Amino acid sequence: MKDQALEPQQSGDMMQQVARRSPMLGSLLGALAHTAVCWLALQLDFFRGGEDLFYQIILLVWSGYLVFGAVFLLGLNRRLRDPSMVLPIMVWSTLSLLLTAYYIDQVRLCVMVMFFAILQPGVFRLELRAFIGLAVMCVLLYALIIWRVSLAHPEAMDMTAEFIQWMVFAVITAGVVMVAAEISTIRSRISMRNREMSRFVTNMETMATTDDLTGVFNRRHVMERLIKIREMAQRNAFSFVVVYVDLDFFKQVNDNYGHHVGDEVLKAFSRLMQEKVTEGDLVARLGGEEFLLVLVNSDMDTAMPVIDSLREATTGLRFDSAPALRISVSMGAAEFSVGESLDHLLARADDALYTAKESGRNRVCVAAEVRDES
Repeated sequence: MKDQALEPQQSGDMMQQVARRSPMLGSLLGALAHTAVCWLALQLDFFRGGEDLFYQIILLVWSGYLVFGAVFLLGLNRRLRDPSMVLPIMVWSTLSLLLTAYYIDQVRLCVMVMFFAILQPGVFRLELRAFIGLAVMCVLLYALIIWRVSLAHPEAMDMTAEFIQWMVFAVITAGVVMVAAEISTIRSRISMRNREMSRFVTNMETMATTDDLTGVFNRRHVMERLIKIREMAQRNAFSFVVVYVDLDFFKQVNDNYGHHVGDEVLKAFSRLMQEKVTEGDLVARLGGEEFLLVLVNSDMDTAMPVIDSLREATTGLRFDSAPALRISVSMGAAEFSVGESLDHLLARADDALYTAKESGRNRVCVAAEVRDES
C-alpha cells in the first residue's frame, strides 16, 4: 500500500523533471541546427577566419551547453529559483548566435532568424520584462555587429542590404514581443482567475466543514471523520477517545450578559480547546454550547491529563466585556472498544456527560469500558 501511494508522487516528480529539462532539450536541438547552418556557411566560403576559427567557436558554444547539461544531470538546477534555467539557456543561445553572426557574411540573416526559435520557449515561461530585455539586447547587438564589420571589413558588406535585413529582423522581433505581451496578459488573467477559483473552493470547503461562529469543525464533518477514524481503529491501528463537552449554565450567560457575550464565550472556549489538543485531534461544535473532542491515538490514561487540563483552564477564562463572568464545563469521555459501533460509543460518552451534569457539573465523568457490542 505504501509503495502504491508513492507512485503518483514519483510520477509527478518525473513529469516535473521532464518539463524542466525540455528547454534544455529544445536548445540542444537548436544548437545542432545552428551548427549545421554555420557549417554550410563555412563550406560556401561565407565564414571569415577559416576552419580553425570555426571549430574553436563551435567548441566554445557547445562547451556552454555541456555545462548546462551537467547542471541538470547533477541536479544542481533544483537549488535555483527557476530549475528549468530558461533565461540562462536562452541568453547563452542568443550570444552564441551573435558570435557566429559576426564572422558570417552574405547569409548573416539566415543565422539570425534562428533567434525566433530561441524566443519560442520564453513566450510561455519568461516574465515579460526578461523577454523584452532579451529581444532588445539581440536587436542592438545585431546592429553593433553590422557596424563593427562595416568598419573592419567594408569589402564584405553591402550596407544597404544589411540595413534592410536588420530592419526586417527588428520589425519581426517587435511583433514577437507584442505577441508575447498579449500572451503574458492572458497568462496573468488566467492566473488571477485560478487564484480566485482556488480561494472560492477553499471558502466553500471551509463553509462546508467548519462552524461559522467558532471556526472549529461542524457536526456533519466531524461525524464523517469519526467514521473513518473508527474504521482504522477497528483494524487495531490505534485507539481513540471521544469527549462530549457542555458549557455549564450557558443559557444564563445569554440571559444575563446578552448573546454577544455568549458568542465571545463560545469563541474563547473553542480557541482554548484547539490549544489543548494536538494536530491530529478533532474539535467540533455540535450546536449551541455543545462540543465534541476526538483524541486520536489516545487511550483513557493519556487522554485524561488533556481533558482535566481543559476543564481547569476553562475556569480561568476571562472576558473583557464581562469581567465578573466565570464559566465551567462538564465532560463525558468514552474510549473506543474494538467491535463497538460509533453510535454506541457516542451514546456512552453522552451518558457520561449526563452523569457529570447530574453530579454537580464542572467535572469529567468516564464511561465504563465495554467489550465488543456483539
